Order: sequence, then C-alpha cells, then structure tokens
Amino acid sequence: MKKITKEQFTIQLLSQNYLESKRRLREYDEKLVYYNSDRIKAYRRIVTHIEDIAMLLPEKQRIIIENEVLLGKTGAWYLEYFSAPSYYRHRENAYKNFLKSLE
Repeated sequence: MKKITKEQFTIQLLSQNYLESKRRLREYDEKLVYYNSDRIKAYRRIVTHIEDIAMLLPEKQRIIIENEVLLGKTGAWYLEYFSAPSYYRHRENAYKNFLKSLE
C-alpha cells in the first residue's frame, strides 16, 4: 500500500469538505433540503474561499488544485496536462502554495 503524505491527506480532506459543501448548497438551492442560514453561510464561505484561493495560483498549480480539490479527481487524470515527473514536481508546489494560502 502506498503511503500518503500529510499534505496529500489534507488535500483529500479539503476536497471532500469542498465537494460536500457544494452538494449541500446545490440541494438547498434546489429546495430539496433546508439548512439554517448560519449553516448556509458556512458552506458558502468554504466553497468561495477554496475557489478564490485556487484561482490565484499559477496556471500549472491551479490545474492541479482544480482537478484534485474542486473536481475530486484521482488517478492519472494529470496525463492530459503533464508528464508524470512534471506533475509530481508541480503537485508538491501546488499543495504547499494552496495550503499556505488557506491559512
């Protein structure tokens, strides 16, 4: 089994939280569920903050964060954009910059 780094784990958690918040907002907007206004504000803050930070990253880093955090992609999705060595090199910087910007 491949060991993941602390940064990879944090990115996975952020992606899950982002996607869950986005899903709940969509359900609320479609009037499928009701959440109180404080909860809706919290979901919107999570989604907006993560999206805003992702858009500020340099292009290659943004592509990685958009795909892995905003879209929740895993596996070899990156081969459409990068060679494997290039992806791993850019991913390290993308994770560090993204996580630092979220602080």
